[in-house]
Amino acid sequence: MVLIHLTEANSDHPIELSKGDTVELRLPESSSSDYRWRWRLPEGLRMITDEHVQATAGTGSPTSGQRRLAFDVYARGKHELRAELARPWESEAQQALTFTVNAQ
Repeated sequence: MVLIHLTEANSDHPIELSKGDTVELRLPESSSSDYRWRWRLPEGLRMITDEHVQATAGTGSPTSGQRRLAFDVYARGKHELRAELARPWESEAQQALTFTVNAQ
């Protein structure tokens, strides 16, 4: 079992993993806007954590942060995770990313 760290730069590129690996994905998310990342997690991936991680400036005042998603790969095969940045009440995403996981 290995912990794999992913960012926005890993989208649209196949990621080779093994069954039993844990993946942590971090995407930029501002707490001052209404936009939040939402997930479409396929069968074969099990969510462990979905949280906003607030960054702070040197003075302790809030600035932009990140959405942190952690999941386990529990089935072999090709899995596509879709991340969409949108307001909760909107059906259309402002931005969408696809992460393809090939689990052996």
